[in-house]
Amino acid sequence: MVSRQAQMFWNLLRVAPKQVDLPIAQRREAGEHAEDATAEPTGVTYRPAPEVGGFVALPEGPPPPSAILYLFGGGYMLGSPASRRKTAGHLAKACQTRVLVPAYRLAPEHPFPAALDDAVLAYRWLLSQDVKASKVIIAGDSSGGGLAFATALALKRQGLDQPAGIIGLSPWADLTCQGASMDECAERDIECTRVSLLQMAQWYLAGASPAQPLASPVLGDLSGLKSVLCLVGSEEILLDDSVRLVRNAGLAGTDATLHVAPGMQHIYPIWAGAFPEADEAISMIASWARCRLGN
Repeated sequence: MVSRQAQMFWNLLRVAPKQVDLPIAQRREAGEHAEDATAEPTGVTYRPAPEVGGFVALPEGPPPPSAILYLFGGGYMLGSPASRRKTAGHLAKACQTRVLVPAYRLAPEHPFPAALDDAVLAYRWLLSQDVKASKVIIAGDSSGGGLAFATALALKRQGLDQPAGIIGLSPWADLTCQGASMDECAERDIECTRVSLLQMAQWYLAGASPAQPLASPVLGDLSGLKSVLCLVGSEEILLDDSVRLVRNAGLAGTDATLHVAPGMQHIYPIWAGAFPEADEAISMIASWARCRLGN
């Protein structure tokens, strides 16, 4: 049963102007307001991380030895660390860990693999801050979720230690957009369309193949990843990206967990405080993350 608050939220989103129909500049401006409905987290402080162009959210108490590297979403062409400030705060408090939200270069000005290179750089920087890889989780939403998995594959190629886990919130992990849910959920998804995703993929890839694993990690070898969690809404066209990621990771020997939230839309967990399903998602993430980080 979808909560009344969620139903009201989705109804408002359904009648709002569609971000995917706007010019790039206006899309980017709208993307900075993604968290407007998200509750302001309490018991959290923020400090800048200029080395990676972002910030760190910290829970109250002594600095934790663990960290989440959080990669914001936006189709690789919009978004910023500030656009996920509240989400980072909620995760920092719930998981009792620091949350680093770095900047990464955006397309079309900076095509693939610029975002991936910046994500790997942020991971390296985090390890330079006396945080062990076994105490790090890489997380992200939408394109940031796909980027989290791509980062793990890049780390494997570079011979770097894998983090304790990967969390994807409605990850966009197949830039070829071939999942069955692209058609099955097309009439129910109120946020994304295959046409808009393919357009953003074209801007991001700038002629590179969308089938390469570092662009579409669902098509890659996920062996060696330590643990995976994906949360996704039942109504979104990117549902199958999460399903295939978790299936492929599990078949490759990784501890992999999938949660499909009934009646939920794209990246629903970022709206903590707006409806109970988002709050429940944060609690679920926290339970999973604290177990893996030893918090």
